[in-house]
Amino acid sequence: MKILVFSDSHGRIDNAKAVLEKLKQQVDMVFHLGDYDEDAVALHTLYPDIPFHYVKGNNDFGRDTVSHKIVSAGGKRFLLTHGHKQHVHYNFNTIAYWAEEQGADMVVFGHTHMPMNAESGRGYLFNPGSITLPREGVTPTFGIITIENQRIEGAIMEYTPKGEIKRR
Repeated sequence: MKILVFSDSHGRIDNAKAVLEKLKQQVDMVFHLGDYDEDAVALHTLYPDIPFHYVKGNNDFGRDTVSHKIVSAGGKRFLLTHGHKQHVHYNFNTIAYWAEEQGADMVVFGHTHMPMNAESGRGYLFNPGSITLPREGVTPTFGIITIENQRIEGAIMEYTPKGEIKRR
């Protein structure tokens, strides 16, 4: 199973749309981690055959979107959140403890606009960075989570200015 992960598109879906167009036959699900949840709705409208799960971020005000949710996929539990309420700009302890309390195999979050793919003593922390406004480097990033043989693997991917997709 492959899950495509976007965050922090901030009203600009061109990069996400291009990535989805290239990978739509290879992914089973999409997570969007907020800022803007309306972008997730627009993308799902364009790709209605792909299941979408999304949460709201600190810049999402108009919808009744949830701030976090648990998604079961491939026999694993994913905790989706934007991360601002867990203060991910300061440290990852709060979000790691919270994910452990929720019984999540992986917490998937955004907000920092910087990618992260790490296992901690408390589980797996995954942030795809920003598909639109990256803070680390100049290349927009997104994530791909692969579940195979009951094992989770996260990959940070870049969407280059030439429209290429490559692993970071």
